[in-house]
Amino acid sequence: MLQISDEALQQGLERARDIIVLNRLRGPDDGHAAFTALWNAFGLDDDQRAQMEDQLRDLLPVAGIPAVEIPATIGMIAGVLVGLVIADSASPLDELDCLDELRRG
Repeated sequence: MLQISDEALQQGLERARDIIVLNRLRGPDDGHAAFTALWNAFGLDDDQRAQMEDQLRDLLPVAGIPAVEIPATIGMIAGVLVGLVIADSASPLDELDCLDELRRG
């Protein structure tokens, strides 16, 4: 089990905030490309992300209402990404700097 210190949690949350702010400053196409680069940095390709989205959609208590499904799924996907960023901040190995990946993406 990954232990997350208060310091690592704070750092992960700050990194996640930076990612969101950076993508807000980009246009929609550049923002999508940056998030794709970030997902790829975490080892999830397009097919795996699509599978994750399907699995998350299956968790929704409401089905067949796109106005509810789409924002709820996007919110859950963002939550997964934030969780990965926090976990990366708590990782004892410094193998990945997701902000560098985002800047390149």
